[in-house]
This record gives sequence, structure tokens and C-alpha cells, in this order.
Amino acid sequence: MRPQHKQAIVALFLLGIMAMTVVFIYAGTVNISKLLMKKRTGVRVDNTLTEAAEVLETSVTDDFQHISDDVYSLMLLKVRSEEGESVEALNTGKKSAFYKQYIERIDSVYGVSGNSLAAVLNPFLPEDENGRMRVSGDPGPEMVLEYDEAECKITSCYIKDVVIQYLIGDAVAGEKTVTLNIGSSDVAFIDESLNFYDYSLVSMKGIYITGPTSSFVGSMYAGTHEFEEGREAEVNYGEKDPYGGINFLTTQAAVFGDSIITTGDINIKGAFVVFGSEDDKISIYANTINDIENYPSKTEFTVNGDSFLRDGSTEFTDEEHYDEMIKLINGTSEMISGISSHYSSDEDRSYSGKYSKIISNEDITLTSDFSGVIITSKNVIIESGCNIEGLIIAGDRIYVYGNNNIVSNREIVRAMVEEESAAPSDATVSGNSIRVSDYIKDLSDRGVMILQ
Repeated sequence: MRPQHKQAIVALFLLGIMAMTVVFIYAGTVNISKLLMKKRTGVRVDNTLTEAAEVLETSVTDDFQHISDDVYSLMLLKVRSEEGESVEALNTGKKSAFYKQYIERIDSVYGVSGNSLAAVLNPFLPEDENGRMRVSGDPGPEMVLEYDEAECKITSCYIKDVVIQYLIGDAVAGEKTVTLNIGSSDVAFIDESLNFYDYSLVSMKGIYITGPTSSFVGSMYAGTHEFEEGREAEVNYGEKDPYGGINFLTTQAAVFGDSIITTGDINIKGAFVVFGSEDDKISIYANTINDIENYPSKTEFTVNGDSFLRDGSTEFTDEEHYDEMIKLINGTSEMISGISSHYSSDEDRSYSGKYSKIISNEDITLTSDFSGVIITSKNVIIESGCNIEGLIIAGDRIYVYGNNNIVSNREIVRAMVEEESAAPSDATVSGNSIRVSDYIKDLSDRGVMILQ
């Protein structure tokens, strides 16, 4: 064999080895890439399933709450027709009737098991752009509801053995088994006076009133705030620790209502204020009432009713009413702190209600007359010369600048709540509810029904 032939054979042999090596390397790289892709897909699927389980639990809990609200609404019609019945009688007679109807409704929807209950849960699962999810019906989930008839209370409620599967095409790429904890529940009919229907102003951090004259008809509530949150404009009112409360500065004001409640002080500086009247007595709950002179304006106030002050100057009686109202207001404070968008029915062409409503995470300034409900997590500023009828709830402060008539109107609030009950329950702005009843329903005379 000629030398050049041998060299050609060797070259071909070496080329073959190199080609095989490239193939092996390529195949190995492909396998590694597939493994990495599979691993990344697995992590994504696991995360998606975890998020889906959270969405499913929240959605089912909300559905249970809607069912309870529907049952309560039907019972409300009967309760209203039984005037004169005591709260104690309602809580013994109506509670058991409520739970009977509530459990029957829950059982009619969620009392099935296996594939049937899976079909009920499936619509609550979120969509995914890379695949789809389902609740497996083999063997399928099961609802557990334990009710203590003697205590008249649901002690436990959950859906177990919920297998959420993630499918790519027809193949199951992953699954997760969870228990949906709906929680226990409690229901109570509350005293007619423990609601927001007869309130005109509710401020979580203080009410500040000045200007020539103002008239207030309806109960009022004002909370307190930390020293660091103080504002320069509030210094003149004379407030001191605790900061906030209800403050009158160089004004003439008349306040009528069932009760004035503040966790702070009532400060009256250079002002003339009348609380209640001979015919309509008022109850005042506060730490103290500070009478602050302000030359040349004289400070003077009159209370036609009872003052329950924690400073020891009067006996703090009827503390149960005070404590219950504070508890309910604190619950509302937590709810409105989560408002993250702005809605005004005046800007909503689809809104056909008779009264205006604003639910917002912004300061609200009123410069003209208003009839309706305002709920904001921030401040409400009422400029001079406004006539207000309805309810205002502010997560921060309320400022009233005089020549105002501010009147509560339970019929406005009631009409708005009933109007919402007949409207679609999924009305939202940026995912946030625009229903007044979602923020004050636990304080209405409907009672309290909370899943905990």
C-alpha cells in the first residue's frame, strides 16, 4: 500500500472519531438541556400549584361568605317584622334557624364528594398560559363540617383531599394535595344602636371642627393617632396626649345624636358647643372633656344627657356598649385600610343609584352639597358651606370648616346596602370591591356573620 493511501486511511479514521465525539458531546448537551428544562418546568409547576391552592381556598371561603350573606338577607326580612323582640331572644331563636338554613345551603352545593365536588371546585382555579389545572375526581375531595348544636356554632369546616393537577396537553406534569380551611363561623344579632346607620361622621384618627357655625345630627366617632403623626394645622386645636379625638376651635356648634364616642379627648377651645337637647338626650364616651380658654373667644359647652369619662370625673357606666362599638369600628378600620383604588359613582356612567358613593384610597374634599356614603382610607375635608346627608368614614381624619349642616340618614345607607344586594356581587375597580356593604355590613342591624 502506498504511503499516501495509508495517510488517507488514517485521516479518515481520525475524522470518524472526531465526528463520533461531536455526536456524543451534542447528545450529552441535549440531554443536559432537557434535564435543566424539565427541572425548571417542575419548579414552575410546583409554584403555580401552590398559588392555585391559595386562590382556591380564598375563593371558596368567599363563596361561603356570600351564601351566609344571602341567608342573612332573607332572615332580615323576618327579623324586621318582629319588632319589639329583644336581642337576647334573637340570638337564641334566630341563631339556630340561621345555622339550619346556612348548613342546608352549604350542603346542597359542597355536600357532594368525589368527582361531583371536584366539578364544583374547578371553576375557582386560576388560568395558566402554559397549561391548565383541574381538581382530580379520583377519588376526589370531601367536605367536613362540624356543628355544635348545643353551642349553636360551627366549630370546624374544611375540604380535605383536594388534589390539584397541572396538565400540559393531556399529560399530568405535577400535582399537589391540599386541605381548604374554610374556618369556623359565628353569627350574632346586635343591638340596634350598635351600627353605622345612625352615624354621620366616623374618623379613625380624629375630627377637627372650626369656622363660624356648624350643626351635626347623628352619632359621631373619633379615634386617636400617634404624636409623630401630628400636623402643624392641628396644634391650634389644643389637643394633647392622647392626640386626635374630637376638637372644636373658635366655632359655634350643635351636636345631636344617640352617642358621641372617642377613644381620646373632646377638646373645646374658644368655642360654644351644645351636645344633645332637652328632648333628645345624648351619651358621651371619652377620656375627658377639655375646656380650653382662647382669648378673646370664650369657651362654653353644655351636655344634655350623660357623660361617661375615663378621667374619673364621672362614672364610666354602660361600658359594654362602648367596648362593643370600639370592637366593631376597629374591624372596619382594618377593612378600609386595604382600599387601594378610587371609585366615585358620580364618575360611573353605569351607576343608576339614587345616592352618591365614594370608596377611595385618596383624600376626599367636599366643596358642595353631598348625599350618600363616603368611605376612604385617607382624610375627608369638608369645606365651608356644605350640606351633607348620609355617612362619612375616614381612615385618617375629618376636617370640618364651618357653616355646615351634617346629618346622618339611615334610609340613605339602608337604601344603598339593599341596592347593592340586588346588583352583581363582582363589581370591582382594579380588583377592589366598590360595595359600601362590604365595609359596613358587620355594623348594620343585620348582625354579624364572620368566617374566622
